[in-house]
Amino acid sequence: MSMKFLKKILAVTLAASLMVAPAVTAGAASTDSSSSGSESTAQSSQSSQNSSSSTATTSTSTVAGVGTSTVGGAYSVKNLGGVAVREPATAIASKAGMTANEKPYVRAYDITAKQSPAAFVSINSAASSVGGTVVGAVNIDLGKLTGGKFTQLPDGVSVQTTIGIPGGKVDSSKTYAIVKVLPGGATEIIADQDTNPNTVTFNITGGLAAYAIIAY
Repeated sequence: MSMKFLKKILAVTLAASLMVAPAVTAGAASTDSSSSGSESTAQSSQSSQNSSSSTATTSTSTVAGVGTSTVGGAYSVKNLGGVAVREPATAIASKAGMTANEKPYVRAYDITAKQSPAAFVSINSAASSVGGTVVGAVNIDLGKLTGGKFTQLPDGVSVQTTIGIPGGKVDSSKTYAIVKVLPGGATEIIADQDTNPNTVTFNITGGLAAYAIIAY
């Protein structure tokens, strides 16, 4: 990865709100651990970004060559090669100060320019700033379950996560990175932390953000 890219951190603020997208709550979900890294399905419903109704079933997500996410949740990601939290759930609970009856929980789901136009304004602007293109994007909401109720973790909680690049979109001549967009429009380009050409590893933070893979 070029040193020039590592120095590129873009921070912009948009007047428009970040995104309008459904929060994901798990329904009758099944787990798909196939080598393609595709996700188990989950039900989607309109709800607050800060909390949701009780969650009856927890699904998982697998990234090919990496493994299954260490944190259960509501995963509905079809357009990328899976989302896998890498740190042990117990370590996340400890760093977030969770009590014994609380556990980490992730809601992750695809977004598109049609679904989340404001988010993609920021994503496309960041990609263009490094001469890149957008491979795909997801919303990831990092929180916890307490008695079946989801609440977001504070943004100070940072957790290593890997997203798979779809096989048909892997180009060995390209550098891959993540564009992170927060509600309100603050945008950051995050360098890939691994050397696997089929994945991008980075840190997600507590609460909701859009994360897009870009190639340049």
